This record gives sequence, C-alpha cells and structure tokens, in this order.
Amino acid sequence: MIEGIKAVGFDLDGTFMKTHVDYARLSVADKVVLESRGIPFDEVYAGDYIKRPRYPIREWLEAHGRGDEFQSVGDEIDRAFAEIEVEFVSEAVPFPGSLECLDKLKSKGLKTGILTRGCLDYARRVLGPTGALERLDAVMGRDHSSYDNAKPSPMAIQEFAEMLGVRPEEMLYVGDNVTDYMSAHGAGALFAGVLTGSGSVDLWSRTDPSIIILDRAGDCVDLL
Repeated sequence: MIEGIKAVGFDLDGTFMKTHVDYARLSVADKVVLESRGIPFDEVYAGDYIKRPRYPIREWLEAHGRGDEFQSVGDEIDRAFAEIEVEFVSEAVPFPGSLECLDKLKSKGLKTGILTRGCLDYARRVLGPTGALERLDAVMGRDHSSYDNAKPSPMAIQEFAEMLGVRPEEMLYVGDNVTDYMSAHGAGALFAGVLTGSGSVDLWSRTDPSIIILDRAGDCVDLL
C-alpha cells in the first residue's frame, strides 16, 4: 500500500480512455503550418526533441525579423491540432474500470483529475458523454498555460497539482507514455505505467525499474 497520496491524476488517451486520434496527421500538422508560411521546418527543428516545443519557432522568427508572427503561428498550429484531435471523439470509450475507480478513490478521500497533451476542448468532448466530468476534480489540457509547459515538462504536473490543491509529491500520476513518466518524475510525483496504450512491461522496465506497472488505470485503487 502507498501512503501519503492525496490525489490521483490520469493521462487521457491510452490510459483513462480508449480513443481514436489520427496521430500520423497530428505529427506533421505543425510542419504543414510552418511550411505554408515559408518557415523551414527542418531548419527550425534541426535538433532532437521528444515532443517539439515552440521556442525554436520563436527563435527562428526573431532571427529573421519576423518575431511579431509568433503568436499567430502558434494559434494556427493549435487550431490544426484541435481539428485533428476532435475528429473521432464519438469513438472514445473508457477502459474497463476507469469510471468505477473514480468513485472508489473519492470514497477514500482522494482527489482525481485528467492531465492530457490534448487541448482542453478535446478532453471535455471525450469525457463528457461518459459522465466523468462531474466526478473529476480537475481536467487540464496542453493549453492551460504556455505550450512548452505541457508534458513532458515537469511544469505540467506542477500546474496540475496546483489545480488539484496538492503538492506534486502527494500525487500518483498514471500514464501510458514515457512523456507521462518524464513529467511526473521530473516534478517529484509518483508514477504508474499502464499496459493499455503505448506502454509495455519492457518499456517501463527499461525506462525506470522502479515504475509501478498496472494492467489498466482502474487498478490504481489497489495501490491505495
């Protein structure tokens, strides 16, 4: 049993919900926007990034006397991302045990929330039909603050913990992706990796042998 936990946070896609997102289109949406504006994508992102941040765009624009375009470029990329994300929201369903665990956690006096790299509108559309929104204490998307504060940045977990009214070290965060782990671990939160999404026993073991591995998100109740 784990002690000292006051809140449990969940990633959305592949963790709390089984969703359909066209990740192939999503992965190049920013490239399409940049190149349509005459901004060389390969030059901007010459380095290696787990998730592409926005600051290289700002730096390139400023270096070429186009710094005043940064806001509008970011807004256009955000719209492109959101359009792709919401395309198949009607197909989203909770993984078995996800909804049930919210009530069980609440009965233990724990707060619950969703933290996703998707935008907030997408998260609300996915969760709304399930009845989860009324049972969660917080839902946070990548558009909560600066884009570069989203996962894998530890700032995502720090801001999420603040929204829930707890410290990061008082939170268990459950996710299916290494970016989830990086954000939680970097902020000092406890992390559990599930096997319902992109995660696997091998991935979690190679990433950090101390990671708690769960078959699915709802199993976190057994830890608490």
